[in-house]
Amino acid sequence: MIFSYPVFRYMGMQTSLPLPSWKVVMSQIAFYFVLEDFVFYWGHRILHTKWLYKHVHSVHHEYATPFGLTSEYAHPAEILFLGFATIIGPAITGPHLSTLWLWMVLRVLETVEAHCGYHFPWSLSNFLPLYGGSDFHDYHHRLLYTKSGNYSSTFTYMDRIFGTDKGYRKLKALKDEQTEYGIKVM
Repeated sequence: MIFSYPVFRYMGMQTSLPLPSWKVVMSQIAFYFVLEDFVFYWGHRILHTKWLYKHVHSVHHEYATPFGLTSEYAHPAEILFLGFATIIGPAITGPHLSTLWLWMVLRVLETVEAHCGYHFPWSLSNFLPLYGGSDFHDYHHRLLYTKSGNYSSTFTYMDRIFGTDKGYRKLKALKDEQTEYGIKVM
């Protein structure tokens, strides 16, 4: 972020008062989430091709059962490659610095939650139907190599559109059915 400051200034980032209205901030944050999810999906899916997985993305998958800190544990090339998805929205819109900071905080909180390994009662996936959360991403880490699916970062719409969440949806339906009949699910 420090090295990208001159680029963001060139792209129109503001640092002075007045602060942007909450409507501007919320619309930019919403745009960033949708755009980031689209770009991240394709970048992440590419990282699951045979060569890139073996030489780059496998570092991130060293943990089959992720925890919060593993969200940022990755090969340097992957950090740059997928980090592009996070900064493309702000680079396009030239936000206020406070909006950029809020976006970065929300993005890190989301990725830590997705990697935390717990589905809390307050998890956003309980309230937002297309939000992936930890269950969605845990499934991705349990399966090795290129066949895992669930490539989205925040929302699940890209996986649904391209059918890369079929295995997860089948497993979830099976778990829901077993829970309904009182069968203990591991």
